[in-house]
Amino acid sequence: MDKVQELYERFYVFIGSSFGEKEKSKLFQFIWYHYHQKIGFYISNLIPFNHPSFDDIFQEVMIKIYKNLNTFNPLHSFKAWIYRIVRNHCIDFLKSRKENFINTGEIEIEKVLDLRTPEKIVIERDLVEKIDHCLSKLDETEREISYLRFFENMRYKDISRILNLNVNTVKSKVRLIRKNLGKDLDF
Repeated sequence: MDKVQELYERFYVFIGSSFGEKEKSKLFQFIWYHYHQKIGFYISNLIPFNHPSFDDIFQEVMIKIYKNLNTFNPLHSFKAWIYRIVRNHCIDFLKSRKENFINTGEIEIEKVLDLRTPEKIVIERDLVEKIDHCLSKLDETEREISYLRFFENMRYKDISRILNLNVNTVKSKVRLIRKNLGKDLDF
């Protein structure tokens, strides 16, 4: 997302949240359209997708986002604000259930692969297994940092806000993750 689009999004959300329910409803449709898949994927990094409460957690997060739209500060990243809500809700859920999941990052290979040729299937399957193995070595915080930095292309500052870490800690963890992944994947 470029800077202009990000600024537009911030102020669209900020202004839209200050109007009535009709405007908030339109705003929520915008959020749903742009973020529901990303939110679901981020939740699955913290709580396994096959967990019986996964759908409930997803719905609760979306309701929290809707109800708290008026608390969004446009001086900060909207994406970071959303992910902070998601993360905090998941952590609260895990604490309340006294559950501790270590999601190994298992990916349903059939959803990732382009099934054009048998050679491509084998190569991609091997790569997905290597990446999955590398991700399983990371602790929960490192997996979150990896997702936010490499998949969501978030800035270090935003990641530090979401995870409540020092920016320099995030930077050093990203360097270490890159170094270890490169070594493990033979890059």
